[in-house]
Amino acid sequence: MKKLDGGKRRSPAKDIAAVAVMTALLIGGQFVLSPVAGVEVVTVLLAAFSFSYGVRAGVLAATAFALLRCFIFGFYPSVIVLYLIYYPLFALIFGLLGRVKEQTYLRFPLWAALLVNVAIVAVGVGCAVCAATNIIKISRLAAAMVKTLLWVIFALCCALVAVFDCVFVLQRRGNLKSGNMLMVAVAAAVAAACTICFTLLDDVITPIFMGWGVFSATSATYFYASFLAMAPQTVCAIVTVSTLFLPLVTIFKRASKI
Repeated sequence: MKKLDGGKRRSPAKDIAAVAVMTALLIGGQFVLSPVAGVEVVTVLLAAFSFSYGVRAGVLAATAFALLRCFIFGFYPSVIVLYLIYYPLFALIFGLLGRVKEQTYLRFPLWAALLVNVAIVAVGVGCAVCAATNIIKISRLAAAMVKTLLWVIFALCCALVAVFDCVFVLQRRGNLKSGNMLMVAVAAAVAAACTICFTLLDDVITPIFMGWGVFSATSATYFYASFLAMAPQTVCAIVTVSTLFLPLVTIFKRASKI
């Protein structure tokens, strides 16, 4: 049983119920938004839940989601393996972030701030390079759309860096009394990086299961085509986590104390 702030322990039955409800929300959210390419709420829901309820509950919800969604979307071995690897690891990361006390964000270490900056800048620069060159070998129409979205990601990364650094400086000077803004900036940066890793992981797993070979011409075509999914999903992850993460964490933490 997990300890609450007041020293009380939360019942395992309540954790199981919370995991069941969250699994249903994840599957329902994915099903409702599945017709809209690149738009999803699974990232922000699972991030906020894992952050609030901890690693164990988050990983359980992620694993249940990865398995049970097959009854709606079909049993595709490559997708099942991809989801079973990615989402539990995603829940683990945000569950560990949830263990960081708010005082840490108020006194955020300089080395951690530099690490966050490097991560965001790396994502932004990578997107800018892909958008500014002809490295993406797909049709002109699709390439134009992907490049536009990559520039959007680059702009969002620039905004994230600016907001993060401004908040970091203000908190170091003692002008802010809450670490929430810095926490949200870190969560958005981590979510964006994880979303890109999801696509890259898919680019490895799918060719293996399809028998193409990781370095074949077919795999290269699949890799470039995956930008069509990665770009809007990354934009969606940054926007949804930036706007919904903190309200959802507040709701989940209150629910965990009932």
